Amino acid sequence: EAVVSTQSTGDCERLDILVRKEPAHRRHNSKYRYDQLIHESRALNTALQTYRNKHSAQERERSEREELLGKQFTANDNSHTILALDAALSFNDKVSHSNRGIDRMLDTGAQALKQLREQRGTLKAIKNRMAGIANTLGLSTTVMKLVERRSAHDQYLFYIGCCVTLLIMFLLLYYVL
Repeated sequence: EAVVSTQSTGDCERLDILVRKEPAHRRHNSKYRYDQLIHESRALNTALQTYRNKHSAQERERSEREELLGKQFTANDNSHTILALDAALSFNDKVSHSNRGIDRMLDTGAQALKQLREQRGTLKAIKNRMAGIANTLGLSTTVMKLVERRSAHDQYLFYIGCCVTLLIMFLLLYYVL
C-alpha cells in the first residue's frame, strides 16, 4: 500500500517534469492530460481508502459477532444484579406527593382570592347603600368625606401595624434561632 502510493507520487513528479519540458505548442495539451491523470489518481486513492475502511469495519463487525456468538452466558446471580430502585421510587413518591400538596395550596389560594374579590364587591355595594342612606338622613357630604378619609387613615395604620409586627417577628426568629 505505502509502496504503491510512494511509487505513484514519484511517477507523478516525473510526469510533471516531463510536461514542463514539452515544446510550447504541445505543453498545454500535455498539462491538461497530466491534470486529468492527477485527478483520477486522487479519486482512485480516495475510493481505495473508502474500500479499505469499509472492509476493516466489516472485519471488526465479523470478529465482534463471532466473539459474542462464542461467549457462554450464565444465569444472573442475585448478588450482582441488585438494582438501586428503592431510593429512586421513594424519591419519586415524595416528589409527586409534594407536587399534589403544592397544587392543593395553589387551589386554596385561588379560592381565597376569589372570595376576597367577591367580598370587595359586596363591601362596595354596602358602602354605596350606606352613603345613600346617609344622604337620605341628611348627613352632609363633608361629614361623609371625613368618614372616608378617616377610614383611609385607619387602613394605612393597619398596614403599618402589620409590617411592624412582621418585622418584630422576623427579628425575634433571627435572634432566637
